[in-house]
Amino acid sequence: MGVIIGSARINEKGTVSGGKAGDQTRREVSTQAYYIHSKGWYCLRPKSISVANALADAMIEACNNNCIGYCQTHRTSVIPKLRAAGRLSKIKTNVETDCSELVRACCIQAGFDPGDFNTASEVKALNATNQFMAKISVTSSTTLYNGDILVTKSKGHTAIVVSGRPRQAAKPSGSANTNSTKVVAAQHRDNNLAGTYTVTASALMLRTNTNTASSGNILKRMPNGTKVKCYGYYNIDKNGQKWLYVDYRGTVGYASAKYLKK
Repeated sequence: MGVIIGSARINEKGTVSGGKAGDQTRREVSTQAYYIHSKGWYCLRPKSISVANALADAMIEACNNNCIGYCQTHRTSVIPKLRAAGRLSKIKTNVETDCSELVRACCIQAGFDPGDFNTASEVKALNATNQFMAKISVTSSTTLYNGDILVTKSKGHTAIVVSGRPRQAAKPSGSANTNSTKVVAAQHRDNNLAGTYTVTASALMLRTNTNTASSGNILKRMPNGTKVKCYGYYNIDKNGQKWLYVDYRGTVGYASAKYLKK
């Protein structure tokens, strides 16, 4: 699966202001294949995997909500509606945003507010939240992950990586597993699957992939009643069964959907 980014891009007139509220073309706020910007990208990577997932989820919600359109003049109308509705997906009246204000809105939905900024001041504003690692200068060989925030090196554009590569889980401390704990990329996403789930098995395995024949891919054993968070990503095993990509106390991996109750 190629890397996909989401952003507020341009209004229905192909200009930065003067359009109608809401997304008239279904492309004003939308996803697209990742590209190298002519001004170059900096990457701001969240320290927390759960924050990274929340940022990606928020951007996907914005891109799927046709009430959210693009306009620099009326860019601030989205955040009051977000605060009232609770999530970008629940905004029901037509509003406007621009690329940097939408990133701020995604941060708010993820649980923190970096304050107002534009692409020229974005790196400084995001760094001040202490939610991100040091900025990365993106090259053609840079690996990008879901939830990474991209901002041009000079004033221009900003976007969030929404689909491509989940973050790697940390190796469990004290584990006897000597195999790689690299989590395979999720191939599918369904927003209806996003939410909090309860483990219904006595010791559900959190794995790096969907292979139940191997014990070397086990990351954690999750007790019955444990709460885990899914942001809609999943894979399908050879038998056609769904395995949800979930966050369990800071460790991410795959768990069989058969033993997860929403």
